[in-house]
This record gives sequence, structure tokens and C-alpha cells, in this order.
Amino acid sequence: MNYYQIGENIKKYRTFKGKKQEVLANEIGVSRIMLSRYENGRVRISIETLHTIETSLGIRLVELLDLR
Repeated sequence: MNYYQIGENIKKYRTFKGKKQEVLANEIGVSRIMLSRYENGRVRISIETLHTIETSLGIRLVELLDLR
């Protein structure tokens, strides 16, 4: 899994939806710093967390996993 690209997709959809890091982090139950690490591809992200993010952003999981 390419965690850097997944992180880029999280950031892209988060900003497209107009959510700040703090807001999304609170919605998914992590710190803003952890969300930043996800978005920068610095840490592995679990499928459960990806599911929580997709729900919070109102997108499909396949959009987060789009590795183009």
C-alpha cells in the first residue's frame, strides 16, 4: 500500500470538503498531529481508520485508495 498517496488523497478530499485538520481529526478520533502524519504518509493507516475517514468525508473508500 502506498501510504504517501493515500495521505495525499485524504488531504485532497479534506480540503475539497472545506474541513480543517482539527475538525476531521476530532471526527475520526485522532489528534491533529496524527492526522497530519497520515496525510504526509509518515505512518501506516488501518483499514478501520480509512473507513472512518471515508464516512466523515462522505466519499467512497476507493477514492482514498486511488493510487494514480
